[in-house]
Amino acid sequence: MIFPILELETQLQVNDKTRLDAEKSFISPDEAAITLVEIEPEASAGFIDVTSSRYLDWQYATDGTKAVTVRITTDAAPVTFSKDIEVLLEENDILFSSDDDLLAHEDDILRYVRAGRSSYIDKHRLAKKRIVRWLSEQRIYDKDGNNLTASAIMDIDEVNEWSKFYVLYIIFNSLSNAIDDIFAQKASLYQSLAKDAQNRSAIRLDLNADGSEDINKDTRTYRMIRR
Repeated sequence: MIFPILELETQLQVNDKTRLDAEKSFISPDEAAITLVEIEPEASAGFIDVTSSRYLDWQYATDGTKAVTVRITTDAAPVTFSKDIEVLLEENDILFSSDDDLLAHEDDILRYVRAGRSSYIDKHRLAKKRIVRWLSEQRIYDKDGNNLTASAIMDIDEVNEWSKFYVLYIIFNSLSNAIDDIFAQKASLYQSLAKDAQNRSAIRLDLNADGSEDINKDTRTYRMIRR
């Protein structure tokens, strides 16, 4: 039997490099050897031969949900497997920080970008989700009682420092492989700076999407001021 496996990011920005990875695909012992591995980055784009590497580095020029398909061939009929990736426009992603913010603190930070990517946009998105989740943990919800989204934050400058330091913490924490190595020290520093930035924040929130401030969340004293 043929077992196609496809690993990919669930969300991505337009023109952001990503890796569509079929390296973990495999066959059962009774199956003939794999002769061809192909990946189609989106429907009707056509399959690309990736037999030698088993992955395809790609970037999308348009937004939308893309159906990524891997096709594996032995001496039997090819087997395919598909997964979706959501590609967002930058303005719809609503990130609170950028790689330029990181470079202001670490000149060579981009050298650590993981294989298959060219930016830390995925880490900025993770930081955004953590900040928005923190607001939900404070029991702040929208007018319908649902968890907030990033669009509820009226001015991303109010969370920019929190986000960028949290991203730097994520990066260096993942690089550390020994207790108190240089990466662990940097991770500890940026974790502390992220916490300090959080404690200095006062976040204006629009809970009903009307463009007006409904709550000012003072993260220093956990005090909410309703407008």
